[in-house]
Amino acid sequence: MLTDRFPDALNLAHAWHATQRRKGGEVPYISHLLGVASVALEFGADEDEAIAALLHDALEDGPEYTGRNASDLRLEIVRRFGERVAQLVDGATDDAPDAGQAKAPWQDRKAAYLRHLRAADTSMLLVSASDKLHNARTILTEVLTHPESQRAAFFERFSQGQAGTVQYYRLLADAFMAAPAGQARPGLRALFRELERTVSAIEHACGLTADEARTGGPLQAE
Repeated sequence: MLTDRFPDALNLAHAWHATQRRKGGEVPYISHLLGVASVALEFGADEDEAIAALLHDALEDGPEYTGRNASDLRLEIVRRFGERVAQLVDGATDDAPDAGQAKAPWQDRKAAYLRHLRAADTSMLLVSASDKLHNARTILTEVLTHPESQRAAFFERFSQGQAGTVQYYRLLADAFMAAPAGQARPGLRALFRELERTVSAIEHACGLTADEARTGGPLQAE
């Protein structure tokens, strides 16, 4: 059951991301946070995991939109929701900059995140895969909605374009399926399979095989 902690986390997520929008549009970013929490709950999240899903981008994007350092935001998460929630947010974060500082280069961040998934525990995998599935579903909807002539323009909102974006999601799907901790929780396996199906559909819509996606961008499959 969800307690008053969950709406408290929702209010905090809204406050920290109130001016943020989804990539390339005017959709409020809170739509993504709600979507990730919904996916997590559908695949068996407990309350701490659901709260972490709402706050999963707080350390990565919060400094830009709140003017506060990621370390300060993390302390508030610990104070209000406990160390376990903060650790799950850590596990979903690929960079935690100070306010006003740029994130590390995309390729370095994503390669490190893929390596991190190998040692992630079941709760971290659930929050992270829920995030990636919600993003992948959004990408698939956009790809299927727009004609092929507009696809390149859609992928321009991502720093690595179509090749890098599709490659990253293929490598994510592979990493989740191979994660040792994912074997211990049935709901996780179902979540990983849904991500795999969604990424495969993106590849098919873009005219790519899985192998072509794996090698088509700047990351090195490990």
